[in-house]
Amino acid sequence: MSLTTRLRLFIILLMVPVITALSLLHLYYLGAAAFDDVRRRAEMHAQQAKWFMNQRIRERMASQPAPGSLEELVANDPEIAYFLETWAANSQVIIEILVADDHGRILADSIPSRKGSRVYALPDFTQWVQKNPWGRLREVFWERRDYEFTLPLGVGGQRVFTLKVILSSVFLRDMLFPQVRSIGLIFLGALLLSMVLAVVVSNLALRPLARISQTLDRISRGEFPQQDPVSESTAREFAAVQSKLNLLGQQVRGARQDASQLRSNVEQLLENLEEVVLLFDAQDRLVMAGRAAERLLGRGRWELVGRGMSELFPPSSALGVAIVHAIELRQPLKDLALTLERDGAKLRLLVNVEMLEAFPGHQRIGTLVTLRDAETRRQIQSQLDVSARLAAISRLTGGVAHEIKNPLQAITVHLELLRSRLAGETGVVAPEIETIAREIQRLDRVVKTFLDFTRPIELKMRDLEMAGLAREVAALVGPSAGQQGVRIELDAEPGGILVHGDPDLLKQAILNVVVNGVESMKSGGRLGIELRQEGGECRLSISDEGVGIPPEIREKIFNLYYSTKGKGSGIGLAMTYRVVQLHNGTIDLTSEVGKGTTFLLRFPAIGKDPLG
Repeated sequence: MSLTTRLRLFIILLMVPVITALSLLHLYYLGAAAFDDVRRRAEMHAQQAKWFMNQRIRERMASQPAPGSLEELVANDPEIAYFLETWAANSQVIIEILVADDHGRILADSIPSRKGSRVYALPDFTQWVQKNPWGRLREVFWERRDYEFTLPLGVGGQRVFTLKVILSSVFLRDMLFPQVRSIGLIFLGALLLSMVLAVVVSNLALRPLARISQTLDRISRGEFPQQDPVSESTAREFAAVQSKLNLLGQQVRGARQDASQLRSNVEQLLENLEEVVLLFDAQDRLVMAGRAAERLLGRGRWELVGRGMSELFPPSSALGVAIVHAIELRQPLKDLALTLERDGAKLRLLVNVEMLEAFPGHQRIGTLVTLRDAETRRQIQSQLDVSARLAAISRLTGGVAHEIKNPLQAITVHLELLRSRLAGETGVVAPEIETIAREIQRLDRVVKTFLDFTRPIELKMRDLEMAGLAREVAALVGPSAGQQGVRIELDAEPGGILVHGDPDLLKQAILNVVVNGVESMKSGGRLGIELRQEGGECRLSISDEGVGIPPEIREKIFNLYYSTKGKGSGIGLAMTYRVVQLHNGTIDLTSEVGKGTTFLLRFPAIGKDPLG
């Protein structure tokens, strides 16, 4: 029940007893006054009737020398009967006036048919008016009774007759009813007026509360308008509350903005994570998930949010059992290896479960579940190993190259001196000298390659469109590939994918992979270049139909100077790997011996080219 309704009911309940008490008090005094008035009028009628009877008896006795008995005089006098009938008819409450002798026989009556009959006993009206007014009102309105008012009549100082005035409660009720009805109407009017006043007073009193309620509603809906002005007529207490609510609204607005910004930052962080991060609340409902959850669980994030933990990880599965067990025992899990079956495939996962607790009570307010692909982690570890080996080779080759280059220069100088001194014997030693010179030149090229690979690369970064870069590579390799029976097919996503990078280095890196693919197809075939954007990544796929790469050497092909070709330098793929790393990208391959190889290069995408 609202405060307004309670206040209105309180005012009405407060007014009803007051109005009722005043109405009953008015009714009480009205009844007392009315009954006292009836008593006085009955007494007055009785006294007038008594006076008339005394006068009439004296007149008759004076006019008749031998009038007979007094009873016969009263009973046979038509004037007395007429007087009694007239007085009873003119009264509002008297229904009968009679004169009876000492034996109770009626001598004269306002009702002629009652003459000569016996008098019946009735409650004394004088004693009745002494009762409590509430009792008299109850008898008048709920009972039907007659009352009598008695006066003695006498001649010569002796009581001879009895004068009785009979009053009816029906006549009393008819006399009081208009006044009681007026009191009832006044009561209803006052009650209605109290209701109207309750509504008006409650509205006026609670008008500031209505404004406060509207302010709270706006705050709860996240609407934060300008501060509500406080009227000078507003009570000081309400003005203080309104001022504090305005301050609270500003604080809530700031807190909402901070929470929204924090949530946005967390969501962006989760989207950029490769691992699946799931955040559950205290009721084990999913409240936040990273984009990686869509790939692992096969459903969209917004479809997953709000679902229970038992829906995502059924208790019958090994993953569900592990998570529920960790929550019940309050024991976190760290890199627990489990198998998840999805779409007929088995995925090896590393499961981490952390409980989020509120201090100092240590109540669990949520659960953080992290899932990582164990195979992806192994691949990342392999890439880190390759990177570490390349770094070690770079440090080694840098030192070796400088140590070899100086002796090579000295050998070259002395070889030229030897050649000049043996100029006359060139026919004998010339072949050996030429062989030594060629080997020195080859060794010099190796040393220069060492230095070029270990020398820091100066990146000239700019925004570039990858489809155009891929077309340039295809156009460059196309003629030589066509002579070998290889057709190059480019499939680029419409719209133009932009990346931030060095065009020359990226072109050389892609060219190295494409050339290797063409050279692997001795009998011709198709080399496909596919360009797509997925999840903020530019994915460049290069597939050939060559001989493939055996599993035992796949981890070695990015090593410097490792080559499966007889005349290969073993630098191309190592340089490609290095360029991809410099652009914050990754390179992976899948291969099947006898069917071909696919290289997948992934770079961070910065958007679409509006002119692409």
